[in-house]
Amino acid sequence: MHAARKSLSPMIQFIGRFTRAADGLGEATAFVAQEPGAGASPLRRLLREDADWNHLLRDLTDRATLAAEETSAFDTTFAGAPEDVAVSVLEPKMSAVAYRADTAQWKPEAALTLCKGNERVLDDAMALGGEDLPVAWYVIERRTLVRWGAPQELEQVVYELIVLYFDTTRRLLYIHGSEKSSTYKDLAQAVLGEDCELINGARTFRVLARLDRLVPTNVGLKDARDYFTRFSLHVGSDVSQGFDTTQEHKSQTHIAASGFADGDSVSISAAASGRFWSPTTAPSLKAWTDWCDQQGTKLLDSTINLERVFDGFIIPEDITARPPYVLLGVQWPWQVYLGSRDRYTLTYDNRSYPLTEVDFEVDDYSPAGPFLFSLTTSAWRVAYQADYDTKGLLYRPRGQDAVIVGSGPTAQSQPLVEWLNAHRPDLFLEGDRLIDDEGRLIAPRYTRRSYDPALLTPLKWQGVNFSRESQKPERRTDSIQYYMSAHLRATSSFDVLLDDDGTGEAADLVGLKVDGRYLDVTLVHCKYSHKPAPGIRVEDLYEVCGQAMRGAKWRRGNTLPLLDHLHGRAVQYTRRTGGVSPYEVGGPKDLFAIRDRARLLRPRFHTVIAQPGLQAGKASNEQLLLLAGAEKFVRDTSAGDFTVYCSP
Repeated sequence: MHAARKSLSPMIQFIGRFTRAADGLGEATAFVAQEPGAGASPLRRLLREDADWNHLLRDLTDRATLAAEETSAFDTTFAGAPEDVAVSVLEPKMSAVAYRADTAQWKPEAALTLCKGNERVLDDAMALGGEDLPVAWYVIERRTLVRWGAPQELEQVVYELIVLYFDTTRRLLYIHGSEKSSTYKDLAQAVLGEDCELINGARTFRVLARLDRLVPTNVGLKDARDYFTRFSLHVGSDVSQGFDTTQEHKSQTHIAASGFADGDSVSISAAASGRFWSPTTAPSLKAWTDWCDQQGTKLLDSTINLERVFDGFIIPEDITARPPYVLLGVQWPWQVYLGSRDRYTLTYDNRSYPLTEVDFEVDDYSPAGPFLFSLTTSAWRVAYQADYDTKGLLYRPRGQDAVIVGSGPTAQSQPLVEWLNAHRPDLFLEGDRLIDDEGRLIAPRYTRRSYDPALLTPLKWQGVNFSRESQKPERRTDSIQYYMSAHLRATSSFDVLLDDDGTGEAADLVGLKVDGRYLDVTLVHCKYSHKPAPGIRVEDLYEVCGQAMRGAKWRRGNTLPLLDHLHGRAVQYTRRTGGVSPYEVGGPKDLFAIRDRARLLRPRFHTVIAQPGLQAGKASNEQLLLLAGAEKFVRDTSAGDFTVYCSP
């Protein structure tokens, strides 16, 4: 039995022991657990059934040697680096200021002449890239007396990393300093000449453009009139004051925000001083220069309208009462699905289920009163409510409470209601609104529009019972799910298409297709109709729109949480149904092959709503508004397309 290792040395050690020869031994056999999470490692090739270790070990050791040689070659590209600092260990913060130059010429060596007093350049060395690599870096050593009254001979030593990157095409010099306390004007003038220009003021805030669902986390304001409160910091729902256009005597000193770029969650900040940054750390100098290029494109774009950018901010709103919007869905905090550290189990009526296998169902779609919902599994249903009181949003059981238990030897059980009030779920509301984990209302300020009825895709639904949603293990041919599976298999290509229907589902049907460096993920949400014929009933859309909004969470990261979720669900499905496979296309090996490559693939999401109770020719404005809100949320947070199948 072998637990796979992700590094070469212990793997070779294991193989060396395992393959020792001795008289009387039979043929050796190793059982190795499949670990798709290590799919980016070449070591996975050693663990395949048909692996030739004689060939692969030689190849892997040669690759390791080659990788070390390439790293060494990259290091030597920077001539003059300090002896004790290699470029391969540099991980600068995503932070910079930018200067515009008059010409495409720069003199990075001139930076070394600026140190004075208690400063010196470490080893008097600057690392310079080659002709095709306009990057330079060096380390400043500063010695100062300690500040706590100790003897004068004691000093504290601080080392500051300075990185320079000159984009010769845009004539932009990016400067990163690990101390983050200067705009480095003297440095820029020494390198570019005195005519260089710092990009600051309102132009710096252009880095906030072209992001979706941008939520400011804190805003600094400077007051030109009030001498005693020249600066104020606004956080949470208070950030709305940072964009109050009636206060013309106030201006933003900095804005920090989070949002989505092509479906990926991002954080970006900018200051009027000229600095722009992200809380992430660059894994290499190359990653930092790429990030600078992305921001520089926006810094020089004079067509960016900052008023429009600021108007697009979603301002969190502190609320003291339930807002008058329909609850569409409830979702566990995202950390629950990662399962990296804490795995929770929920117990009720002596039956336990993993938390990720427990689903939410909305019990009341009225716009008033407490939010009513239930936690459901195949064995039980537990009712809860959420409402506002003097302490804010508060969760309560509507009957007997469930019990939650964490993982680990020290884990203790606690009433679920206590856990819910400490780890509040997301509440999705109509109109692309959300109540976050702090009980605040997140509501976009865009003008609500209706979903274009021309985008509705009518199907014939021949032989389908509109009140029968699930195909069940027996594959009921008159169900909506069965019809959609057949339609998708006839009109699309999948490597894997599986039935994920049931509590805790990602979607009723999930399709996967590897297309070059992309992984196409199709999430199909089916919904029955309350009546046997299509109509204008908005109630038929409430739940399915909530499901579509909840499904967008799987776009986060590299889709491994989704693929692991599907694998576990598929195993449980087969066990639960006595051997019936959930796979409509492909099988476990195909899913494993995709999981094995997931870290190297960029996801593209396709969200599908299948609701034959919706009639394309007679869709009401209320129905179209509901679809529009769901579509906007899905597109912003998953960067994917949105399809609605309905009746003619």
